[in-house]
Amino acid sequence: MPRQRIHHSRATQDYPDDFSRRLVRFKEAADLSWAELYRRLGVDPETPRRWRDKGVLPTGKHLTALLALADSFGLGHLFRE
Repeated sequence: MPRQRIHHSRATQDYPDDFSRRLVRFKEAADLSWAELYRRLGVDPETPRRWRDKGVLPTGKHLTALLALADSFGLGHLFRE
């Protein structure tokens, strides 16, 4: 699957091209509202909207929090496959 290479804080992250679709799948599978998702991630409410609607990719810190949250629901594979 194609990935975008993002350089952030001296670390390189690989993001799937369909990141926003995977984010929506995770939210639905975890049965979270958008409000609950941003609350659990500790981000501004606009942040997940930018990820979902505008193609903005999360920072390394936000990606780490998102993956940890997904793992806590047993859904980390949605972002790693």
